[in-house]
Amino acid sequence: MFARLKASEKTLYYINRKCKGDASETGLVQFAQAIYDLDLYRSKYPPLKDDKGNDIMIPFSSDIKFNLFVRDMSAGPGGLCVYMKGAPERILTRCSKILVRGVE
Repeated sequence: MFARLKASEKTLYYINRKCKGDASETGLVQFAQAIYDLDLYRSKYPPLKDDKGNDIMIPFSSDIKFNLFVRDMSAGPGGLCVYMKGAPERILTRCSKILVRGVE
């Protein structure tokens, strides 16, 4: 039954699909999907793994107020890419420089 439900959901626009997470997470996923196929992106750039095969990530907690994960971008532009989501004051304090339209 779950497989049939999942298959039928694939025919819906992302904006009408169920999404795990809070309202901001759902909004980010729905916005990004309209620009780039997230399933394709996730398969092309998998999460970076540690020696034990676990994803390199920091899960969200109310103490630190952000989460972070690293993707292996070697299939495209190369290198690694760090993705963070959370409270602006927690994210900005961890940035060494803020670039606006490529100008420091």
